Amino acid sequence: MKDILNFYMKANDLKNIMADKKYSVADNLYGSIILAVAFNSEFGEPKDISKIARMLILSEITLKNPNLNLVETLKKGKQYEKEAIEYLQIKNLEAKEAFRFRITDFSLTKLIDEKGDYLSFENLYKEALNLGIFKIIHKEDYEKYKKIFKFYCLNYRLKNKLRSGWDKKHWNVKSDRIERISEHIIGTIALAIAIDSEFDFNIDINKVIEMLAIHEVGEILIGDITPFDGVTPQQKKEIEHNAIEDVLECLTNKTNLINLIFEFDEHQTAESMFSHYCDKIEADIQAKVYQDNGIQNPLDEQQNNVVFKSDKVKHMLENGAQTAFDIWYLWDKSIYENNIIFTLLLEFVKDNDLIKFSNIGQKNKQFKLIN
Repeated sequence: MKDILNFYMKANDLKNIMADKKYSVADNLYGSIILAVAFNSEFGEPKDISKIARMLILSEITLKNPNLNLVETLKKGKQYEKEAIEYLQIKNLEAKEAFRFRITDFSLTKLIDEKGDYLSFENLYKEALNLGIFKIIHKEDYEKYKKIFKFYCLNYRLKNKLRSGWDKKHWNVKSDRIERISEHIIGTIALAIAIDSEFDFNIDINKVIEMLAIHEVGEILIGDITPFDGVTPQQKKEIEHNAIEDVLECLTNKTNLINLIFEFDEHQTAESMFSHYCDKIEADIQAKVYQDNGIQNPLDEQQNNVVFKSDKVKHMLENGAQTAFDIWYLWDKSIYENNIIFTLLLEFVKDNDLIKFSNIGQKNKQFKLIN
């Protein structure tokens, strides 16, 4: 468990290392992976979205942690080190594609930030063409790139949408910058990479990574709905599925992508169950990161927190819950009761100070407390 958390926390740091004044490295990685999904849909390339995602995440972790030895840290570290080096040295086609998506994300982010508020979608797309962000070679490319651009613009919103669990209505984390949905997604992928490396789940990790890359696209339209927001699980599923279909409507490969997310929601296959666990426990870990960083409000300063309206939470408080993470832990631990690995991982998270695995937390560079 120590090696998993050591690797994961280096990925978690990417949520707090800024790529520019507004967006983190994790935001940029998310945009790059979304471009890979869209290009695969419209052009059939890249063929391996999961390898693109691994290259991007692994290379950033390697660059930001020169003393981290992937071979010594994780069982699949030799493969991971090879993929990171391939990207950093632009050694093959996948590396070239990954680099192109990274640069394209930077360019599109800059364009949308500067002109997205006053240009229509059509004019914004034309501006992207004028700037050479997309290069039209064949006549049919015009519509293909337009679909890619639309899908990217929709997903770009997740770089600006906060994870609801940390906002003023819920836990009101005391930080000048709290986690975005896009950053959570990168966290889930990094966690999946690490756990798959250490334990044999007999899953297709490539499918898992693709599933996790798009599993929150419904939140583009409906936001991050928590169990405490007055929406039943069935209601949430219905409105989220409608939103998923709306977001993916613009892509040629929409049917396969929709089916992949619906599979994730049903938790009936090995890959969807593993992805579900990664999605849930990544939030638990983030709650502990905020707790260990000292930026989580104590329980007696939660007057506006809708979580405390829950009878289940009230029962937890009556039975000795003392911190925000205690409530996260008690609320979610039953999710993993049929899986010993995730159960042990949650226990390890509970019993350890995660900041010892984090360069950012230790140096206190980005977690600026608000007095």
